Amino acid sequence: MGAAHNAVRGDYNGWGGYGKGGFAPWLELPTPLLQRVFAFVCPHSQDESYETCEQSAIEDSCMLCDLRDLAHAGMVCGRWRKTAVKIMYHSIRIDAVHYCEREIYLSEKRKRRSRFDRNGIPEDTASARLHLLCRTLRDDPTRLGALVKYLKTPYMLRESNTSELARTIAVLPNLRYVDLPEGLFMDDSGYGTLRLEVEARCHNLRKMTYMGGSERSLEALTMGTVWPNLEVLELSKINIDPTILRHVLAVLQHLRALKVTESKVIDDDIFKNNDMLPAFPALEELILKGTPRVTAGGLAAYLSRPDTRQSLKVLSLIETGVQPQALQTVMAGASKLEALSIVEQVNSAFNSHSSPIQPLANPSLKTLRYEITASDTANPYTGMTQGYYTYLAQSLFGGGFPSLTALYVRDQNFPDLLLGLPPPMPGYGGNMNRPSSSSSMGMFSMGSNGGLGPNSTGGGANPWFSSNNPFATPRHYGASGNGLGPSMLALNQTLEVFTKGEDDLDWGIVKMDPYDSPGYAGGRGVGGSGRHARSGSTTSITRPLSSYGLADTGAGWREGPGGARKSVMVGNGAGGFLAVPNEGAGGPRRGSTGQTDEWPRPRSSGGPKAERDLWR
Repeated sequence: MGAAHNAVRGDYNGWGGYGKGGFAPWLELPTPLLQRVFAFVCPHSQDESYETCEQSAIEDSCMLCDLRDLAHAGMVCGRWRKTAVKIMYHSIRIDAVHYCEREIYLSEKRKRRSRFDRNGIPEDTASARLHLLCRTLRDDPTRLGALVKYLKTPYMLRESNTSELARTIAVLPNLRYVDLPEGLFMDDSGYGTLRLEVEARCHNLRKMTYMGGSERSLEALTMGTVWPNLEVLELSKINIDPTILRHVLAVLQHLRALKVTESKVIDDDIFKNNDMLPAFPALEELILKGTPRVTAGGLAAYLSRPDTRQSLKVLSLIETGVQPQALQTVMAGASKLEALSIVEQVNSAFNSHSSPIQPLANPSLKTLRYEITASDTANPYTGMTQGYYTYLAQSLFGGGFPSLTALYVRDQNFPDLLLGLPPPMPGYGGNMNRPSSSSSMGMFSMGSNGGLGPNSTGGGANPWFSSNNPFATPRHYGASGNGLGPSMLALNQTLEVFTKGEDDLDWGIVKMDPYDSPGYAGGRGVGGSGRHARSGSTTSITRPLSSYGLADTGAGWREGPGGARKSVMVGNGAGGFLAVPNEGAGGPRRGSTGQTDEWPRPRSSGGPKAERDLWR
């Protein structure tokens, strides 16, 4: 027994490094491998996004505790300390509180108590942490200050403590992104000192915002001495001459993303070629919001250039002059487009009889946000938007999006069109036929020459939907026209359809898997009939986000207090579909008192972490 104990103790001393002449192999790890290990200990230290402190927070993680663990790892030996310091000071974020149970204990200790005030006044921890960081960086600006490239601070801290923030920025020459107060973007005189520090010290800044009132500072970029390495530029309510803006953009040789919000001076001419002006830069991400003078013609002229056609990956059109009928002219020119958003309020029904309209198609598109809603002045009983979603469904059946994985629509009945189900009849309508211009019937009644619907028969109306008699025997068409059921979309991968009605809290998700076919060995079907099925475990869901912190592709699709509705479509073996409850739908949600929601929160295919990332 004693010999065994001595053997174990000798082995521990030999490998643990605590005995004489001990050898610890983990102390001899290569520096790149050690950096990767430390990156897993403190994940937020690798955050290189151009998003604010609030938007870049890591869920289900306490950033302060992770930073503490990394600091403790740096105290093991001198070699680990050198590696840990480089990781800690690469991307710094200051959080006001711990995102764990430790905050309950620490908040009580921080209170300034007295004999007459037992509750105490809580300490401003964010300001204290910024003060300590500023002191540390200014004590060793050559070694520590040069390591900092990203600095993120909470909103209230950067708005109220500008002097401390300016003193910190003054010793950060390699800074690429920093959270700045909004007054600085509007040339507010109260933030003049901070602006001078940023302009003088931070030559490598990569993102900047200009709001209404800062036109003079924006024009100063033409000199090429202020932030020449900008990659992301955001303009909000800017009133500037378009020709001057063309010169400003031409100076920024590294510009990759541009966002223009609420501008009446930006029109199609800024995108068109002009021999007297420099060309509009080739961007990877272009976001236009509240620019009614920009139409599909101007964007088509911009995408006619070979360099822009190959570079543009993200395009967002929110309340612009681009109409859904002319969207295909824009999509046809963007051969590398991966994410597209169009958000419009329409005053008239979809006009498909005036001229031939090409279906939407793009081979590289992965995420499509198609939110067409009726304006406040439109008649709510005309079903004005149905024609627009019918047009989208026709394009999907036509196979124009072979790479599409996520679709966002503002129509709760849109998944029924994709599943081949008839549109729901209104309870007050009786046997009255819905108008063809405002319903989805047109998708299934087009001929083979121009029809993209699933059941085109060469000219006449679809026999399946030719009668509103609920007792009529439907005629089914399989995926290959074999009469087994309604034909389905030819999907290459799982398609996630996010739906939302008029109420922002009433929204959900329908996931459609590729059907079983000889050419697809991994598809999921129901009864071998080639129908799409709701999958419970497939590829992980990724929330559509901008790589430059600008795009709002998923904006408005957040979790509400009422949860979200998940639709489950399963075949019943007789050519129809059966609605079944979700697995685990009866369990209470986290934080509840045992009561279940009427519509449980849907589970992501990527697990709990991916679910919270999408539905937060």
